[in-house]
Amino acid sequence: MREKWDVHTHTVSSPDTYESLARYTHYADFIRVRAHKTKPCCAEMVNSKGEVQREVEENAYNAATRIAACDMHGVTFQVLSPTPMMIPDYVDNVHDAVEICQILNDDNAATVAQFPKRFAAIGAIPMQYPDKAIKEMERISKSLGMRGIEINSNINGMDLDDPKLFPVFAAAAEMGMAVFVHPWGGFMAPAEERLKKRMNAARNWRPWLIGMGMETALAFDSMRCGGVHEYLPKLRVMYAHGGGAFPALLGRLEHGAYCRPDLFKNSSQLDPLKTVKECGVYVDSLVHNTHVLQMLIAMMGVERIAMGSDYPYPLGERNYPGYMIEHLQFLTEQQRERMLSGTAKEWLGYR
Repeated sequence: MREKWDVHTHTVSSPDTYESLARYTHYADFIRVRAHKTKPCCAEMVNSKGEVQREVEENAYNAATRIAACDMHGVTFQVLSPTPMMIPDYVDNVHDAVEICQILNDDNAATVAQFPKRFAAIGAIPMQYPDKAIKEMERISKSLGMRGIEINSNINGMDLDDPKLFPVFAAAAEMGMAVFVHPWGGFMAPAEERLKKRMNAARNWRPWLIGMGMETALAFDSMRCGGVHEYLPKLRVMYAHGGGAFPALLGRLEHGAYCRPDLFKNSSQLDPLKTVKECGVYVDSLVHNTHVLQMLIAMMGVERIAMGSDYPYPLGERNYPGYMIEHLQFLTEQQRERMLSGTAKEWLGYR
């Protein structure tokens, strides 16, 4: 039987953590999860005002329900990561940021402990406080057995190449921890009024369908231009949603540096395609279209693409995890297996 490792799946905190998270509700962007009042198999994501932001089914937090879905879809292994809005990048108190990350991480570790042969988790860390972020990364690696971290595409408006953050990436490379970059904030939630109007979610779900791709491209551009990939070539970084817009922009990014080298004199001189080929740059396969997936394979190679589904959210795979990979006729069986499980194992450091 063919193995299928899903690198892009999310969890929310268990409703059991609802009360323990109550002390953080003074943060405007804070989200916690409570059991649904009338639907026994659901929960509600609640903001700081007590308003319900979203309903989720129990597959977002219940291990047995997830396993049943995995078995139905032939998924061997899931990598669990926090729902991005729950990562406390917006928290301006270091102790609160650390504690929220610890609650999220311990909760996911408890899920993994129920099915350790079917799940692995990557953790949230308080990126805006690098010393504490490194300590939490050490804790989840040594005490919880986690093999990576999830970070957002910007840290409360801070680009990922900010010098303040480099020690975190250096520590991750030293520890062999994988990094999963997921779009959140930025173009998805702009503060400037005209841009906010243009990115209105009611207009064709634009923040999720367009803003996410832009945010991921900006994250890659920051990591590349800022030299994070060049100086830490062994750092294994996976960009969500097929890398967003950046794979389609690789040629334009290269050409721009050729046309205006004066604008790039303080940037990494490693060109974008070489950065992808020579450094630890990975993407998931979640692009929703076979033609786009073929382009991604041509640009990056199957060895840099891992199956990802965004389970259990609506923007996940339309059919089931790995469907497009399994149905691309031009792939050899070896290439198919690489995308379905081999790349995930490499990115997580299993081999």
